[in-house]
Amino acid sequence: MKINKQKLTTTVLLAIFIAFIPLGAAAPIGTSENTTVEAAKGWLGVEFVHGANNTSAIDCSHLVYQVYNQVGAKDIFFLKVPEMKNSTNYVNTTSPALGDVIFWQKDVSQDGKMYWLATHVGIYIGNNQFIDPSFDTENVTTENITGVYKEGMPYFARWSHN
Repeated sequence: MKINKQKLTTTVLLAIFIAFIPLGAAAPIGTSENTTVEAAKGWLGVEFVHGANNTSAIDCSHLVYQVYNQVGAKDIFFLKVPEMKNSTNYVNTTSPALGDVIFWQKDVSQDGKMYWLATHVGIYIGNNQFIDPSFDTENVTTENITGVYKEGMPYFARWSHN
């Protein structure tokens, strides 16, 4: 079999080039991870109302949209959680960074209360914590990835629309 050296060289160079294209930072392009976390903290205390999207009341998917929009995420657009999970703009990562989103794989029931985690999202702020509209407090709050939030099998993704 005869190998075309020019084709092989081009293919190898292209593969190397593609391997080093960044998927995007946890924080949207042009902002810092700390800016994303601070923007999320600005929503603390806002009431959790399913479907709401304003500074008086908000739900989890709108919180992610508003925070990312606030810090200048390139071409951010609103998606509900199931669509976020299936969107190529949210790339899963095993190394969460500040500002990444946190999703869960399954719902969890504890003490007679259902936590609908499979359709929930939050913003990772480091130290095993995230900000979300809480099922428990019914306000945007800081929570730990323990208990039901660990049982729900969390995973992380980052906005990568470049």
